[in-house]
Amino acid sequence: GVLLVLTLAFSGALALLLLFKLLRTIGGEVHVAIIVVIVACGCNAASSLCELIHRSVFAANGVGSYSMDALSSHFEALSDSMVALILLSIGGGWTLPSDVKGDGFKSESGVGKLMKGVRNPAGSLIDFISSGGASGNGTGGFVALSLILVHAGLAQWGRTFDDDFDTYHALEHPPGRALMFLRVLLGLVFITGVGVIRSSGRCPPSLMSFLTKFGLVGLSYFASLPGVSMFCRTLPYYQRHQALHWGGAIVQGCSLASLTWLFIGNADASAYHRLSRVGKDAATDMTADLASSSSGRSTSWKFGKTKINID
Repeated sequence: GVLLVLTLAFSGALALLLLFKLLRTIGGEVHVAIIVVIVACGCNAASSLCELIHRSVFAANGVGSYSMDALSSHFEALSDSMVALILLSIGGGWTLPSDVKGDGFKSESGVGKLMKGVRNPAGSLIDFISSGGASGNGTGGFVALSLILVHAGLAQWGRTFDDDFDTYHALEHPPGRALMFLRVLLGLVFITGVGVIRSSGRCPPSLMSFLTKFGLVGLSYFASLPGVSMFCRTLPYYQRHQALHWGGAIVQGCSLASLTWLFIGNADASAYHRLSRVGKDAATDMTADLASSSSGRSTSWKFGKTKINID
């Protein structure tokens, strides 16, 4: 129960910190990436809360609450998918000016379309939905939607195994092995995207240094869970469940904290913060206008007086 309480408090604090930054921009401009990270932190906190409710009910009736336990698994999977999506997108150049991204792949190739879509998941998702899946510009939107659905499917698949082990994160069962394979695959896509930005010929030296560190941190995230799972297999069976939970919680907590820093840091925090569109006024950002004209769609949503930038 201690781990769940710690996770609930830590993720809740990160969500409140980001929410405070969001509320300060009401009537102004905010980047959609901040909202996605708030959702990721909130889902991680909600997962712990639902599991605590399930355990309290279990202590009372000896059965627990299936719905709370299921919601806990799905909130955890949704948080995982959001973190993976943000890492892939930032690694592919999302929120960076278009003149920095370059074009490491031929734009007409399938891989090129995929990488361009991943660079702007929100815009690609809009293109995908508005065109009914017919738009080539919606490839990244399809990938983003698929990533969320695959994580949800693996979480539900894990619940079909009637035992006390964490089948979603474990190598003991097919859902866990599928998740580990997915993490490795996403890690390869992530490091490829970072490499394309670094080798574009337009990346400033200071940003290149940041991307090297960011690439190592992101790759560590994708590789750490498979590593933790393989380590847990060396432990006695009765210790694996607790060790896997602690390992998974630490990995997720570190990733959420890193993403929070990435989006609330000021311009002096790193080269990324100086160049990123997060926190910048699109009205004075000429690269936003260029992106809008080249894609043929708006680069922002408007809710009342608040503008949400998506590029």
